[in-house]
Amino acid sequence: MKKLALAMMFVFGSGCALAAVELKLGHFASDTHPCGIAAMQFKANVEKRTNGEVKISLFGNNALGSPPEVLEQVMIGAVDMSLSGQDQLAKHLPFYDVISTPFAFKDYAMADKIIDGDFKTWAEPELAKKGLVHLSDWEWGFRQLTNSKKPVIVPADLKGMKIRTPPAFAYQAFVEAAGGNAVTIAFAELVMAMKTGVVDGQENPVGTIYDLKIYETQPYMTILNYTYSSMVHIVNKKSWDKLTPEQQKIVAEESSIAAKSARKALRDAEAIQLKDLETTKGIKVARPDLAPWKAAMGPAWDKVKVRVGADNFKRFMDMVDKNSK
Repeated sequence: MKKLALAMMFVFGSGCALAAVELKLGHFASDTHPCGIAAMQFKANVEKRTNGEVKISLFGNNALGSPPEVLEQVMIGAVDMSLSGQDQLAKHLPFYDVISTPFAFKDYAMADKIIDGDFKTWAEPELAKKGLVHLSDWEWGFRQLTNSKKPVIVPADLKGMKIRTPPAFAYQAFVEAAGGNAVTIAFAELVMAMKTGVVDGQENPVGTIYDLKIYETQPYMTILNYTYSSMVHIVNKKSWDKLTPEQQKIVAEESSIAAKSARKALRDAEAIQLKDLETTKGIKVARPDLAPWKAAMGPAWDKVKVRVGADNFKRFMDMVDKNSK
């Protein structure tokens, strides 16, 4: 009887040890986008380092629904984790819209300092109040304009144009301040909207424009770097608590590694993609003086300030001032 009991303990004990925790990760990048590739790297490394005790099931390219829908599923626990845009988080935490303040960031280095530093310190406890654990910030990139009509050099050139934006407050504020008409269209419908001419143009990072072949219907591009957008890697707190402390450490570390990998890959690819767009795809790329664009942003800044609250706006702009020196 004693031998039988020991054998049963071994079998059941082994079964518990081998039971894997599955975490579903939803995001909106394609498999060929740097963030899609980094997600696959994240999955492989987590599973390897946990000896298969943590399984990551990937659902990219809007497989689980639109970006706002995926975030909501994470918040209720139907999906374990996501790579969600800061504009999507702003629907639930309005202060997140400060990140999209037009022309707040001068370059990637400045964005890194703020998002990985003071803003992270600010955001993590607020995300926790929503039942979300912040892992790391990946990247979508600085956003540029494309259109099917004509070269856009100064804000006046945008007047009357219908420009697609996601349902993101600050992006819409930028388009309207520059004189365009912001039209909200879901990300999954972006390519079709360009092909059918529902709108005249759109705004997205170079990598997205290239990856989705938006250049096929949008022969004019304007490099503005008007705002920076990221993908925030978050996990539902209840899902997080299913992991052991050691597993949590591994997941957090691999998320950070994947974030850095995505950033590097995206930035390295931009120059190559821009050159290809100009020399091979025949896209007319304008690199205008940004002064007139920045001068037109007063109404957009005012809208962001009202949206997030004066104190939150000041807190963010203090970060900008601190890191712009």
